[in-house]
Amino acid sequence: VRRLVLLLALALVSCRTADPALRKAFITPADVEVAIAAEKSLAPNYEVLPGEGEAWFETLPGSGRVLIVAGHATAQTREGAMKVPDRGTGGLAVALNKLTGSPAIVTTRRSPSDPNYYDDNAFKEAVARLVDERRPVLVLDLHASHSLRPYDVDFGVMDGRSLLGREEWVTLLARLLREEGLMNLSRDYFPAAKNQTVTKFVSARGTPSIQVEISATLLDPGRDPLYGHRFAQLLQALTRFIQTIGK
Repeated sequence: VRRLVLLLALALVSCRTADPALRKAFITPADVEVAIAAEKSLAPNYEVLPGEGEAWFETLPGSGRVLIVAGHATAQTREGAMKVPDRGTGGLAVALNKLTGSPAIVTTRRSPSDPNYYDDNAFKEAVARLVDERRPVLVLDLHASHSLRPYDVDFGVMDGRSLLGREEWVTLLARLLREEGLMNLSRDYFPAAKNQTVTKFVSARGTPSIQVEISATLLDPGRDPLYGHRFAQLLQALTRFIQTIGK
């Protein structure tokens, strides 16, 4: 009996002792609503080509040291055909811009030239200017991945080459995603090395980059409560990551 009482007492003490690994969550429903609203504003122009002289992307200002890219936020034109947008990446970029103060560049119309496939377009020129002027420590290139792929997030890093020696950043990003409950992670399923990707482009200019392929199941927060919850987990992990490496 005395042994049982002792075990119960130890269990009570254990329950009352804070887990040092736990941290207070900070993402609010309002933060998620920012992304939902931004995506709704993009949706009517997903497949609309820009008119003559009309911009097809927007740069969101910020003083942070990470550059966020959403070059497939709207549909793209590749080899004369239209490719569907990476829905949700534009809203995510806007939310991260507001939460972290990081500059972001987001397509707002169907791109006449896929900025993750070709280099000779206005989007890539704008990315180059941002990299040269802002000197970010890292570029995060956001993409949506088919829901039938087995991972939550895949890191495209050109077999490590696009990190330019900052291998620890992938380790950190993986840890923060897992802390939020996103456990199925992958590396170089899409290595960002085959075509003229943003990651290849900026790493060649001396800036580390990660192509972040995110399951579509994490990028539709307005669909239902579960999708919204999963988006909040993703948003919190990416915000913590950006805040950490941008210090």
